[in-house]
Amino acid sequence: MVTNCSDALGRRAAARLGVDFDVVVTAERAGFYKPRPEPYRLALAELDLPREEVMFVAGSGFDLFGTAAAGLRTLWHNRAGLAKPPGAPAPLAERPTLGELLPFLS
Repeated sequence: MVTNCSDALGRRAAARLGVDFDVVVTAERAGFYKPRPEPYRLALAELDLPREEVMFVAGSGFDLFGTAAAGLRTLWHNRAGLAKPPGAPAPLAERPTLGELLPFLS
């Protein structure tokens, strides 16, 4: 999970989701706000996996700038059907629901 929250709020938000995240990177900890690439790079470093084995699920089209700069494949969970921000790199895919994510993980 990569969030622009503070450390305290990021931990609370992650806990409320009921998901056991391997990594929670906050803007406070990364020293930069998204969509700068540093938060995404920190998450990738902490996962200790090759970037080819990682896919970022973006909740905002603005994530596309940072994930592209960090070299991450990105699926944009565009549940509201928003237009892609001008100049944003194309995601690997754009889907309105997370239920359509599984085919991209194999």
